[in-house]
Amino acid sequence: MVQEVGRSRTRWLGILMTAGLCLLATPLVAHHAVGQLYDEERTVVLEGEVVSFRFGEPHTMVQLRVRDGQDEVHTWALEWRGASQLQQHGWTDRALSPGDPVRICGNPGRDPGAYRVYLLNLEHRPSGRPTTTDAGEGLCALTLRGPNATSTASR
Repeated sequence: MVQEVGRSRTRWLGILMTAGLCLLATPLVAHHAVGQLYDEERTVVLEGEVVSFRFGEPHTMVQLRVRDGQDEVHTWALEWRGASQLQQHGWTDRALSPGDPVRICGNPGRDPGAYRVYLLNLEHRPSGRPTTTDAGEGLCALTLRGPNATSTASR
């Protein structure tokens, strides 16, 4: 009987250790270097309307509907930092809603047909406010500003 209890404890300890190692290894496998998917040497500025916003780990995801110069609409996948990092700058899970007009700066995806961007900065663009004339230099100069930061358009 004593031997049986010892084996049972050893087996459960082994199961718990294996489960713990699996949980620790998952983020390492799922995480990728930004430079593998995105061109960190270039930035793009996009204006559009939020389609969806998922605030989470390891990355926050935003879908943005953007009208291009030929009047075609594309939905861009924006990958952002994790929720814990964004919270330190004042972002919350309620910061963006579908339909919100925004302007973003980010590193474009290496595959131009994938419509992907690694988001560096985002600003709300209230309806009725004219498009800024700075072509995004101010927006791209300051990365990861909080949602209540002064608009670069007014600087």
